[in-house]
Amino acid sequence: RHFAGTRYLKRGVSEQGKVANDVEHEQVVHDESDHMTGGTFSSFLQVRGSIPTFWTQESSVTMPKPPIEINRVDPTYRATQAHFEDLLQRY
Repeated sequence: RHFAGTRYLKRGVSEQGKVANDVEHEQVVHDESDHMTGGTFSSFLQVRGSIPTFWTQESSVTMPKPPIEINRVDPTYRATQAHFEDLLQRY
């Protein structure tokens, strides 16, 4: 959404707390078995994305599981806090 990039090239979090590969998926189910009320609706929402810290991972065909590299030290985890504040505001 806000920190877009190719799945294997974009990792981590931006300065603003936006994670790479941020995806929201909602499944809505309509149960029509109760004909008196017209049925009931329910939904399941799943949110996923990159781990909200500053990290990278080199993609390579010869290395199926490349090591994770922490590429920036953020002692206060300001970007991580911004990410979770955004999630709480959205949901």
